[in-house]
Amino acid sequence: MEALKEGCYYHIYNRGAGRNKLFFDKSDYRVFLKKYGYYLSPVVETFAWCLIENHFHFLFRMKTVQEQLDFFESNRDHFKTGFYHGKISPEKNPFLASKQISHLMNSYTRYINRKKNRSGTLIEGPFKRIRIVDELNLLNLICYIHRNPIHHNIVKNYPEYPYSSFHDYTKKRESFIEIDQVISRFGGMENFKQAHAEFRLKVIPTREFLLE
Repeated sequence: MEALKEGCYYHIYNRGAGRNKLFFDKSDYRVFLKKYGYYLSPVVETFAWCLIENHFHFLFRMKTVQEQLDFFESNRDHFKTGFYHGKISPEKNPFLASKQISHLMNSYTRYINRKKNRSGTLIEGPFKRIRIVDELNLLNLICYIHRNPIHHNIVKNYPEYPYSSFHDYTKKRESFIEIDQVISRFGGMENFKQAHAEFRLKVIPTREFLLE
């Protein structure tokens, strides 16, 4: 499997082992996102996410080592207090995104195993990844990730589902999402909303963006 490369964009996704649940109640979604920010913010820029009961999607860009260092320097106090994972400057020991994702998955699995008094695997093997190299595909993927609850017949429209980054954009929720950068790439908020409205009506080929 291709290693994650700095400066590149990736669609990251996975599901529960045996297609079983990853999230059992509202608090689980919050815990997963908090852990995601803790482990992944130092090493990636996140553009979209969606958590479904038994799977998840993220779209992020790998930070360069210099960007990791800049983030570390500007958030040094947060690293000291444990808000972010790690205490050693990336200049000496750069973060590896694959390792940070493994930390996230292992930490979340331990949380669920303690909570549900269970043991063993929670997530289905290594995380899946697709490298995104085309700008149009990247914008479509943002819409696709937000559309996932509609695709799975959970809701009829984007605003009805609380566990996606769609609300980070439309309600300006405090989050780790690169809101300004994404809205700029769509050409403004109205274009962002219009693109989502048009994408909602599309018939998506089963494996165009993956995770069925």
